[in-house]
This record gives sequence, C-alpha cells and structure tokens, in this order.
Amino acid sequence: MLQPLVIGLGRSGAGLHLKALRKLARSPDARIAPVIGCDPRPDTTRDLSGVVLTASTAEALRRAADPAAVVAHVCTPPEDRLPLLRELAEHGVRWMLVEKPLATTHRELDALRELRERAGLRISVVTHWLAAELTARMRELVVRQPYGPLRGITVEQHKPRFTKSLTSSAHRSALEVEVPHALALAAHLAGPARVEHAHCTDLRVGSAARPGLGGAEVVLHHANGVRTVVRSDLTAPVRRRSVVLEFQDAEVTAHFPVGEDDDHAQLLLPGEDRQVFRDDAILALFRTAYRPLPSGVPALDFVVGAEAARLLCDARALLAPERVTA
Repeated sequence: MLQPLVIGLGRSGAGLHLKALRKLARSPDARIAPVIGCDPRPDTTRDLSGVVLTASTAEALRRAADPAAVVAHVCTPPEDRLPLLRELAEHGVRWMLVEKPLATTHRELDALRELRERAGLRISVVTHWLAAELTARMRELVVRQPYGPLRGITVEQHKPRFTKSLTSSAHRSALEVEVPHALALAAHLAGPARVEHAHCTDLRVGSAARPGLGGAEVVLHHANGVRTVVRSDLTAPVRRRSVVLEFQDAEVTAHFPVGEDDDHAQLLLPGEDRQVFRDDAILALFRTAYRPLPSGVPALDFVVGAEAARLLCDARALLAPERVTA
C-alpha cells in the first residue's frame, strides 16, 4: 500500500493535491494509506480532515511505516526543493511528485538530474495539463494533421492574482506562476525549442508594487519551425486558459478549466460543434503517478517537465536583473 506524503499545505498542497488524493482514494482499485501532511504552518482555511499533520519532514517520515512506499508530494516554493528532495532521498523515499517549476536555475536543474540518476528516483512533475484529455485531443490533431502541419501555438493564461502576489514571496516573477504549464505543453506538442524573447511587467495597486509579477510573455522557436507565444496576465479582470493551434489550413481553439469549481474543458474545431467534456487533469496525473512503471522507464512528465524548466531558466536569463532577483 502506497503512503501519500504532502509536504507544503498551502494552496497547491492543501487545495489541489489533497482534493485529488481524496478522489483517488475513492477509486475501487486505489490502495493508498491515509495522507500524512507536513507543514509547520498549514493553511487552516483548507479542508485538512483525515490528514495526519506533522511539522517536519523527519517527523513525517517517522510516521510512515516504509519510506520505500512513500509517494512524496513536494509543494514547497521552488527555491526550497533541491535540499528537500535530497533529504527525502537520503531517507529512502523514491517516488516524488514535484510541483512546477521543477527548478529555477540551470545549476539546480543539473543537480536534480544528477540526484535522480544517482538515487534512482521516480520523479513526476505536476504539469497536469500533460495528463488532460484536452491535451490528448490536441496532440492527436498535431500527429494526424487533418488541417495540415502545425505552424504556431498561442497560449493565453490570465487570472487576477493581486492578493497573493502582494502578500507572498513564493514566486519571484510572473514566469513562475502559470507559464511553466504552457512551456511543458508547447514542448509536448511541438518538441524542443529555444527562447527567442521573454518579458515581465510589474504589478501595481495604488502605492503597492511587486516587480515582475504583473504578467509575462515568452516566445519560443521550436526546432521543427513552430513558433509558440505564451502570454500570462496576473492583473486580468477575468480568468482564461486557452490555446490556439495554428495549422496550415485552419485554427483550433482549446479551453482548459479555469478553476477548482468546474472541471470541464472545451475544444472548438473548424466547421464542427463545440466539444465540451469533463477533464480532471490533476486526478488523471495522480492515477498515472501512483501506477507502477517498469524499472528504468522514465515518466514522460519528468522529461517534458525538465525541458519546461530549462526553457524557464533561459527565459529568466533574458529578463532585466531586477526582474530576476525581485
């Protein structure tokens, strides 16, 4: 029986991971133990019922009967991840689900790759768009080419994020908030790429300001000639998570669910009725992550997640110094 351990009980850990784990536990074929949570200051506004709460990683691992059976959900800020993953590996934990972005510098990414190889870790990156049914349908169009070859991708990720940006230091720029999902999706649909352009804007509300947290734009040039444009506005009045695929002969528009309260996706194909369907991507990702893999087979989401992290590092390097360190 696998033992879920959620480290970091903020919005991602307590809001997304615990919710998906409860759904997973209700599946008839699921064999998971009660969740152990680890956070010295958990978000008590979230539902933590049924969770064994601990204040440190060492205490959490003492509660786990077998470290080899632990699936660690790492939901801490990006800059804290590498030391935590090393600590988990030293205690015998081998299965890890790591929130995006996987790393924020090339040095961190290289060190994490080395740790993964040396310790034999199975790391899945929580870029759950890759597990979405909507992504599978887009991928099919790219491969099958009913509208000709793919020429371009435009991703729009907009949401108002004033309160968290002004009160939390968990992210250093808008590149780290929504953009990693889009970078992983672009790498999955169009393959390896280089960053042509990256830019962030400031967030300002009255006299308060946060450099680099107002929004971001990243432009990628893929090796196969496809051009991707990613735009994220964290001051937008409405939420939007959409993807436009520009093929040779037509455009296809896809809409991901925009919040926790509804899990329906939409796909608009030329000349056809709009497709609307349920698409709980994070639950689908967890089902895959908790499924045993043959020894030596890397998880797809690690490969793509690592590529997304590399692109993120390259994008951050193009920003002005104050945008990188803020």
